[in-house]
Amino acid sequence: MLETARQRPGAFARLGLWACLGFLVSMFLGVPGGPARAETVTLDGIEHIHGLAVDPGQPGQLYLATHSGLFLARPDGSATRVGTAQDDLMSFAADPADPNGFHASGHPPGGGNLGFLTSRDRGVTWQRVAEGAGGPVDFHAMDVSRADPKVIYGLYKGLQVSRDGGRTWRVAGTLPQDTFDLAASARDPQRLYAGARGGLFVSEDGGTNWAAATMWPRPTPLVHVAADGRVYVFVYGVGLLAGDDAGGKWELRSERFADRYLVHMASDPANPELLHVVADTGAIVTSRDGGRTWASYLGHDRESPELVAAAGRLYGKLCQSCHGDKGIGERPEDIHGTDEYGFVAPPLDDSSHGWHHADRDLAQTILNGSPRNPRMMPFKELITPSEAGKLVAYIRSLWSFRSLACQGARHMRCMH
Repeated sequence: MLETARQRPGAFARLGLWACLGFLVSMFLGVPGGPARAETVTLDGIEHIHGLAVDPGQPGQLYLATHSGLFLARPDGSATRVGTAQDDLMSFAADPADPNGFHASGHPPGGGNLGFLTSRDRGVTWQRVAEGAGGPVDFHAMDVSRADPKVIYGLYKGLQVSRDGGRTWRVAGTLPQDTFDLAASARDPQRLYAGARGGLFVSEDGGTNWAAATMWPRPTPLVHVAADGRVYVFVYGVGLLAGDDAGGKWELRSERFADRYLVHMASDPANPELLHVVADTGAIVTSRDGGRTWASYLGHDRESPELVAAAGRLYGKLCQSCHGDKGIGERPEDIHGTDEYGFVAPPLDDSSHGWHHADRDLAQTILNGSPRNPRMMPFKELITPSEAGKLVAYIRSLWSFRSLACQGARHMRCMH
């Protein structure tokens, strides 16, 4: 809709009244007798997530700015297109002053730059508010100051800033070399963070001057400021750090990322310890404790520690005799080399290839058995599909962040 309106101004004026009505009907009616269904895809089918934000009305759901438009993702693994635009949204930020407001920038499908866009209906429709300085711009990073939501920073041929909600822009200064990400302070509209190849940098004067903010001069692809003022930083080869927006010491929240790295983060404004991140593989991974431990975004809304513990007890009854305690698997020497079929029970932790398979495939194998390994019997007469899903949740609890980020269709890129 955005491109149509922009490329053909006055299109509605040139249409007759009945043509306009027909156009509107076609927008809302897919087939006679009912509304059109929104496009729904699976999360593992989405490539190139460039930004995300928690749905303020439903914290379990995430808005995903992607290479082909905006989607609303759910913990069941589905994602529904928001609106009809299929722009490449290279940057995306929620407006902290408006629960229905988003800002974005990027490219239309036909090429060129979008300038600075704003939506006031949660991404259903977008309006180009400004071209930006020297634009139309294509911001590859952007953030809104929680201290003053009219202050917005964007990365395009240096640093740009707007102090009137995006209507006008000016070049604010240079950025640290090879800047990847920007994050505005929650307390001071003049304070800005930049994650760059040489580490994390902070400016106290709106981007005119910069100083190193940590002791690690290593690639820092992500910086995020939560609603409570907590600053989260991912430093490659070090891990996820957390610090206070007012300065002070950094706390290492997790270093168990192996060769994977984080590129985008969203925190729940109502619960800043609830974090969702996009890994370099495109997978969404969730933490309930401020980044100390991680679980798959899929099912995180229902997979409580109590559920996983109960599923572990079910695993002990049904699976442990072959797959071992905590999924360590069966060794050939345990059964004198191999069994009568030439198989051993594989590990289900992340020491083998269990994480190569999607949740649905793991659950189906539990219920229906394996066509390749006769020892893997079907359990559909003993447990329900819901219980099979809980067993999968327990198996995933044995995996590292790397395996969660590489699960299923993404595993091939993680092997190179």
